[in-house]
Amino acid sequence: MTEAQLIAAIAAHLRGEHPLLAKGIGDDAAVWEWDEHYYGLISTDTLHEHWDFDRIYHAPPYIGYKAATTALSDICAMNGEPLFMTVAIGVPRGVSSSYLEEIYKGLRRVEDKYGIAVIGGDVSAARDLWMNVTVIGRVEKSRITYRRGAQPKELLCVTGDLGGAYAGLKILQREKAVFLQNPSVQPDLSGFTYIASRQLKPEARCDMVARLRELDVVPTSMIDLSDGLAAGVHALAKASGYGMHVYLDRLPFHPETQRVADLYDMPLTAFLLYGGEEYELLFTVKLSDYEKLKDEPQIHIIGYVRDDEQVLLEDPFGQAEPIQELSWDSWKGQHPKPAEETPA
Repeated sequence: MTEAQLIAAIAAHLRGEHPLLAKGIGDDAAVWEWDEHYYGLISTDTLHEHWDFDRIYHAPPYIGYKAATTALSDICAMNGEPLFMTVAIGVPRGVSSSYLEEIYKGLRRVEDKYGIAVIGGDVSAARDLWMNVTVIGRVEKSRITYRRGAQPKELLCVTGDLGGAYAGLKILQREKAVFLQNPSVQPDLSGFTYIASRQLKPEARCDMVARLRELDVVPTSMIDLSDGLAAGVHALAKASGYGMHVYLDRLPFHPETQRVADLYDMPLTAFLLYGGEEYELLFTVKLSDYEKLKDEPQIHIIGYVRDDEQVLLEDPFGQAEPIQELSWDSWKGQHPKPAEETPA
């Protein structure tokens, strides 16, 4: 059972209704009536040791930072502004108070960078280290963006670059293996510092939400790419009822990601489509917004919304094939292996 299937099964047993609730389970965040002009937003995420981070290469501040930005990203995916966080942490035996303080220093960096505040939380004993972050935000009612809403012929866009977090994980796992064999050897991240940071210290794209506001662009649908581009494209297609057409040669990636693909003899698409654990925004906009977006360096137009239900990837030679509906699966704690992927 996948995470999505489990959530659907659980939701079937819940009422999930309230007079102030505008949108409950099923999107990046729940939505409720804030006041006449705003909706409130709330979302929660949990990171577990061994599943979502590894204490061998995740320094304590990175653990706190990643836990927070992972949750913040869901507010951004609703075109919203994060305001407050609550933080719960499970602490195993042997973890010192100074180690915990370092984790919370990472949270403080998030507070400073994103202009939000930690307003409460909980600390409990646990077998393994875990963190849960709940984020509260808001969005103007005129700018709320759900996963649903895309219409045929609209433009499909993505921010930043793709595949870096998965590529960074591959390098960090390589260095971990070396360390376990010889703890005196220092990790060598030379040539891969950018992608390592994409895994260790991911950023929520609140800056892109602000930029879309400056450009007076309201996406018609949006999702963050925590589960990868392929999963995001399929999610928008299912929610909106229309297919998506993606051009392979328009997918943005960093040169370090290509080098990792070459190093492990893996197809680049395994990283770009199925990597996950990155928090770029995938969204659709009206065709009339093209002129506003065409020269934006951090926004890439990668395809369009189809008038059928197919989700296709077109290569540079004009050949289009279905995009496999695979993703980073936090429930299983693993990346997918697409049919064409060569195991490393």
